[in-house]
Amino acid sequence: MATVDDLLGSRGTLTQAGSVSSQTTTPRRTRHPRPSRRPRRPRPIWPAVAIAAGVVLVVAIGLLVTDQVSERDRYDRAHASLIATSQQIATVSSDLAALQHALDDLHTQVGSDTTALNQEASQLQGAQAALTAAQEHVVAQGSQISSLHTCLGGVEQALNALSVGHRTRAFTQLVSVSSSCAAAVAVG
Repeated sequence: MATVDDLLGSRGTLTQAGSVSSQTTTPRRTRHPRPSRRPRRPRPIWPAVAIAAGVVLVVAIGLLVTDQVSERDRYDRAHASLIATSQQIATVSSDLAALQHALDDLHTQVGSDTTALNQEASQLQGAQAALTAAQEHVVAQGSQISSLHTCLGGVEQALNALSVGHRTRAFTQLVSVSSSCAAAVAVG
């Protein structure tokens, strides 16, 4: 608040209307009559500060509560997601254990089938060897039969020639089939 001296400055006096007139004389102090009312005392600032602090506190608590509610919602969603994931893990683990058991059974079955296949392959090889031997025997018997047939045909002609008295011709016939008769006797 400005004082009277501040209003008057170094020169001048205060007039009744409140205007300042400038004079070259030394300033004089005039006494002002006291107002009939007491000057108002400035209001203390602490109630305003307390109200402002209260408002700030309420806003801060509101923000904290809102943040806590938001965090609680996020926690609840994460917790629900964790429970769902745990249930899925349990289901998948159960399925995996069942698949592992089925895979073990399949592995055992494949081992058994492989052993059976190897045995059957061995038997097949034995059968193929026996078939090859039988085929060779059939070929040999076919050759023996053919040689025997040739031999018997020649002996028959020789006997026919002898029966009619042609000894030379009978001898020639026996000589011509002798190799076939030797082959028939050698195979059997």
